[in-house]
Amino acid sequence: MSTYVVGVDLGTSGIKAGVVDSTGELLSEVYWDTQLVAEGPGRMQQSPDDFLRKTLDIMKEAVAVSGIDPQLIAGMAIDGQMGGIIGIDESYNAVTGLDMGLDIRSERYNKLLHQMLKNELVSISCGSPRNTPKMMMWKREYPSVYKKIRKFVTLGAYVTGKIANLEADKAFIDYTSLAFFGNENAESLTWSEELTKACELDLPTMPNILSPWEQIGSMSKYAAEKANLRQGLPVFAGIGDQPAGFLGAGFTEKGQLLDVSGSTTLLCCTVDTFRPDKKNKTVMYMPSAISGKYIAFTYINGGGISLKWFSEEITSEKSLKDLSDIARQVPPGAEGLLFYPYLGGRQCPYDDAVRGAWLGLNWGHTKAHMYRAMLEGLGIDYALGVEAILSVFPDIHPESIYAIGGGVKDGLWNAVKADILNRGYRVLPDRQYALLGSGLVALKGLGVFNDFSDVPRILQSGKFEKEYIPDNNNAILYKRYIKLFKNILKQSMRESMEQLQIVN
Repeated sequence: MSTYVVGVDLGTSGIKAGVVDSTGELLSEVYWDTQLVAEGPGRMQQSPDDFLRKTLDIMKEAVAVSGIDPQLIAGMAIDGQMGGIIGIDESYNAVTGLDMGLDIRSERYNKLLHQMLKNELVSISCGSPRNTPKMMMWKREYPSVYKKIRKFVTLGAYVTGKIANLEADKAFIDYTSLAFFGNENAESLTWSEELTKACELDLPTMPNILSPWEQIGSMSKYAAEKANLRQGLPVFAGIGDQPAGFLGAGFTEKGQLLDVSGSTTLLCCTVDTFRPDKKNKTVMYMPSAISGKYIAFTYINGGGISLKWFSEEITSEKSLKDLSDIARQVPPGAEGLLFYPYLGGRQCPYDDAVRGAWLGLNWGHTKAHMYRAMLEGLGIDYALGVEAILSVFPDIHPESIYAIGGGVKDGLWNAVKADILNRGYRVLPDRQYALLGSGLVALKGLGVFNDFSDVPRILQSGKFEKEYIPDNNNAILYKRYIKLFKNILKQSMRESMEQLQIVN
């Protein structure tokens, strides 16, 4: 008889829930939009308690859609946004709200950390301090609020803890979610006393660090009634949304390149060791769900959201598909237009002064040119990510790159990335990989899996729906654009504009 669990994915743009069985099949999937509120430049807000309410409701719907008797659900796990923190009080109530990853009010502390601890951040931590600067901001700028904070947790841990009715001393995060803090030890998967002290933070406010499949408690009576599940249902710690997606896609072997084309765009590679990128300070790390492995990556915070922003704020197009359709008529290189895609700041390598820009605009350029340039700029950042990862891991020789996420629905963008990366670009089937990953975590917690070694076979890892083959002429053109892109910050704007006219 099969074992059934519920997985929930708490994303930036939406919440997903589904029922997974012990064969790794996703029996149902439900998606609801979330509310993302822009309160001004650099200020983005979401409500943690809204996530909690929607999580309980969406689980109820996902089980109903699956047709499985709710009494047969054996456990649950949540994956969630890794960038962003919530300060909780003694009773596990949010006192800060969700200070999410897209909210960059704390960016000056990120800058301060890189000035103070440039080498230590790379050699000790995972290399991408998104959450530690937020905690520093709350302590320094909101002391009356900070006094009420007993622990800091991530969004997934907050919702999970509320479902199990935890108190603050039981607050936790799973070890994969350490990736976007900044005061962690990447090798030991513990809090670094050295970095925590240097940030002037308090170790007692740091949550316990658990394995994703550790049971943190049981579903409370209130949560069970709301979700139409049984009281006492085992609740597991859960996992970061990105590692959940890698696990759910079955990408667990060394050397596999994966593009996660979502609200934040990531270029990732599974590796079997932590190698600090001391030279270029570009490659970051996430601990993998697979013990002893890491996901080496580069990313653009809000890379995918930039496309939505352009559609909603700059153009009158009804959808990204409409923009892509008209951008398809523009030749590669967007007729001498280059887009710098760091609207939320550059993270890989970190540079707080860098923001988004089009270079080379003239009256002949249209919104189609601008959009194509955006797709190309994001693609060039992927190329720099591949270059950075392979410089740290020269023993890896990937011939193709695989892709998941909402962005892979855009055939033009896929073709652009194939040409820029000059590699086969393989789009995986449209499946909810993070949900599958959360389901697998819950199944391991229940003892269905001893480890995840059989996951690639079960999930048919690497089976792709379509491959985009690079066009040699386009690849040659983009190689020149990549070189110019790399030099923009090293030379005058006049030099860049001159070269842009030449390369096209």
